Amino acid sequence: MLLFVLLLAVAAILECTRLTSLRDVEIWGHLRMGSWILEHRSLPHFGLFSQADALPWRDYTSGYDCIVALIYRVAGLRALPALLVAFRFALAIVTFLLAGGWRNFWAAAGLSVIAQYVLFSMGLGAPFVSLLLFGVELFFLLEIRQSGNPQLLIALPALIFLWANLEIGFVYGIVLYAIFFAVLLLENWDQSESVHWFPRLKNEIPLQSAALTGGACLLASLLTPNTFHSYGGFFASELSPVNANLSSYHAMGFRQPQDYALMLFAMAAFLSLGLLRSRDLFQIGVLCGSTAAAFYSQRESWLLALASVAVIGHAILQRSGGAKLEYPLSRNWLRLVLPGFALASIFLAFAIRVPRNQDVLLAKVAEGLPVHAADFLRQHPMPPPFFNSYQWGGFLTWYLPEYPVAIDARRGLYPEEHELDYFKVMNAEIPYKVYPPLNRARTVLLDKAGLMGEAFRGVPGFQVVYEDDISILYSHDLKE
Repeated sequence: MLLFVLLLAVAAILECTRLTSLRDVEIWGHLRMGSWILEHRSLPHFGLFSQADALPWRDYTSGYDCIVALIYRVAGLRALPALLVAFRFALAIVTFLLAGGWRNFWAAAGLSVIAQYVLFSMGLGAPFVSLLLFGVELFFLLEIRQSGNPQLLIALPALIFLWANLEIGFVYGIVLYAIFFAVLLLENWDQSESVHWFPRLKNEIPLQSAALTGGACLLASLLTPNTFHSYGGFFASELSPVNANLSSYHAMGFRQPQDYALMLFAMAAFLSLGLLRSRDLFQIGVLCGSTAAAFYSQRESWLLALASVAVIGHAILQRSGGAKLEYPLSRNWLRLVLPGFALASIFLAFAIRVPRNQDVLLAKVAEGLPVHAADFLRQHPMPPPFFNSYQWGGFLTWYLPEYPVAIDARRGLYPEEHELDYFKVMNAEIPYKVYPPLNRARTVLLDKAGLMGEAFRGVPGFQVVYEDDISILYSHDLKE
């Protein structure tokens, strides 16, 4: 009992003590856009709070933005750790069920722990929504293949509809279903041949029902404010040349233990398929596709973690001959009581460890974000135009909206040439004078740890007016 409670609660309780969500750089842009949407009861169509406010822009995460803003209205800054706590609790449940759940208790518990460790560094960005919903969809599809119950297909269009209105990563859900349906077509074709290449399913899935469900999923993905533009936005973001300058889009660098753990996890999943001599094209296709995505971009490592959990859990069940390896006390009432104990533990830790005082929480934010520099600008206003570091753009749109940012992490707002030139300037590849947003700026806020943070200290026309441990603020005399 204690093991299961710890499985569900530990990662969430750690957030209550560390409050890493308050130093997350991605969440603030969501909070700003969500607050604006709730206030104006409409969706943004231009680059609000930016110097590019005349450029068209679509908010592909508007649903998630509104949820974040609603929770913030109720709980203030406590909303951020509360949201990450909820995400981590949900991740524990999803990975446990994906690995076999109560039918495979001990193995499922171990696999869930590994997955939570691998994904522990995931912050409050919208991709966490995709992680959870992808896990739910994969669980449904595996259950459908095992049971052959077409009634389970009914839930998938509703899942895709919810997903598409929350986060642009729903495209992964469409691709996952496409793999499922393509494998189903191959298996149906194979069963009509005299020699069978693929294992016969114990329970056949009606091909017509699967095709109708696929069409309904595609239709549901279009029932959003952005309709088909969401697909274009997804692929434009994933294939943008700007990604070469964003560390989250780089291949895994194997500089942290989680990278090695994920690699071993994936190897174990492939080994489990090999030991079983599996010809299950669905599992093979999902595992190969997620491996390619994860090793191409560490931002997508969650795909491989979830696929590995599912494949290894299924292999352990199959090796046992389908016998239940469940926890001896796993009666139906315990399946409700134990998660309840876990939730109670999390609520208690949250109430004790997360301060109610907003100033105390803001001090935690200031440990990683330019709160003090922004406060200085409020107390000592400086002339526009304003120039800022890329990673702080989202936070500044929320905390300092009176200074429209020169750049931030919103994809699809700024021309690619604009973003590429920004990174060239920040990496000292081109002179700052050939980059108009910086050359014309009269107020410059930079990350002190960045290459250019200290570089302007001796440049004519730049004068330090404020600095602290993380930020440095310059005034820029355009006459120099």
